[in-house]
Amino acid sequence: MKRLAVLALAALLSGCSFSLPFSGPTQEVQYYVLGAPSSPAKALTAPRIGVMPVSMPGYLSRPQLVIREADGVNIRVLDFDRWGEELGIGVSRVLCDALAAEGVSAVPLRTGTQVDAKLMLDIRRLDGAPGRDVTLDAVWTVQKGKAVFRSGHVVKSLESGKELADMVEAQSSLIRVLAADIARAIK
Repeated sequence: MKRLAVLALAALLSGCSFSLPFSGPTQEVQYYVLGAPSSPAKALTAPRIGVMPVSMPGYLSRPQLVIREADGVNIRVLDFDRWGEELGIGVSRVLCDALAAEGVSAVPLRTGTQVDAKLMLDIRRLDGAPGRDVTLDAVWTVQKGKAVFRSGHVVKSLESGKELADMVEAQSSLIRVLAADIARAIK
């Protein structure tokens, strides 16, 4: 009797097949990067600034793009729209290029790099949505030795076009505006 039950169960299970439900065509992942200024660097002035690794909020420290919903509180993480590089590294790259366009010598700070001052940047917000405002909220400090040379807090918004690429361009523009503010303060 026991043997018959085992054979019946085996026959039942062998007749079952497992398949994944049809999910339709797969969506292709799109990659985005922040855009550096298109204007050439001006004559660079001292001091040479070393840009420290950029501090980012946890919700932006991910490979996916993040959209802030219209309610201003909820966010949406876009699984198929991703950064082509870590966002903090992209901000540092664009900031250095934009500072150079403003005549300020700036490099990402790496081991052994000789600089006259260090720029610390704390991004508190760099988000928005296509077709709405994109907002940058950042605190920055330039330090010479152990003393604070200059510091500031910037909150700016720009309207974005209707596409994700437009939102990324607005984010890039806000980083370039930040660089111009920092350059004015330290010259």
